[in-house]
Amino acid sequence: MHNIKNKTSVSGIALIQVLIITMVLTILGLFITQSIRSQVNLALTMQTAIKLELAIETEQAKLLHALLAYQRYPDETSDNDIVKKWNFYNQEFKVNNQVSIKLQDLNGLLALNMMDHNLATKAFSELSLEGHPVRTFLDSLKDWIDEDGHKYLNGAEEDYYRMANLKGPRNAYLQTIDEVLAIKSANILPLATWKKYFTEQTTSGFNPLNAPSLLLNALIDDKSIVEQIVKLRQKMQLNLLRFYQLTGIDGDEYFNFATGRKISVELLAKSEGQQMRKTFVVELRSYDPQRTVMMTNVSWNKE
Repeated sequence: MHNIKNKTSVSGIALIQVLIITMVLTILGLFITQSIRSQVNLALTMQTAIKLELAIETEQAKLLHALLAYQRYPDETSDNDIVKKWNFYNQEFKVNNQVSIKLQDLNGLLALNMMDHNLATKAFSELSLEGHPVRTFLDSLKDWIDEDGHKYLNGAEEDYYRMANLKGPRNAYLQTIDEVLAIKSANILPLATWKKYFTEQTTSGFNPLNAPSLLLNALIDDKSIVEQIVKLRQKMQLNLLRFYQLTGIDGDEYFNFATGRKISVELLAKSEGQQMRKTFVVELRSYDPQRTVMMTNVSWNKE
């Protein structure tokens, strides 16, 4: 009887040991399975990312070729697929099932380093900003750029920034669009809005044909005319003559109706639930055979 009890006890312990070992092996198997699945998913994600990057670089090469080889205007009769679809006022267009492009002629934005203060004041008004904050920023912008230490009425020179424990002014042109936030009173707008309507790049005048609607409203004191211009532009029917007929605005030292040689570019690729974005500014330098294209402000996956 005693031996039977011992055998039963031993059998019970052995069973528990088997169960424990089985449980450990099961957990280990699950861990290995999950690890393999995770590694496979990671590999697939990396594979998709590589494909997206390749798709972007391929379309970038085609775009740069088109910018150099064709006039920078929309042409639905062109033999180039990109030229048929492109615009230079930051409206997205698709070049294939994966990749879309946005192009912004920087002549269509307000140049901070060469600001037309009358147009800028009207643009701020369209952004619901008026009065002292606007005057303070515009005067501070001039103080930031000019080389002297004489302060404009509402501006800020070195003593202001020193007392605020800030760096400034530069006493030269802004180098990046982000730098605008260092200027006194620049917090009247978020950085995203500065980037949408303003540029730090040196441009060759202002091109209303490629300007955002808000800047057109600042320039033209008639919203119905602006609506007509926008509709004509979307139909690829807007040109200098039609614009002049609607607005009476002609080319001069400031208004330049040619698409500029500096263009902000965004390429966006999407596939299998993933997306990749590349942005940069391209400067087209046909006069320089050594550096026909110069790219700056290059970034990946930055909004």
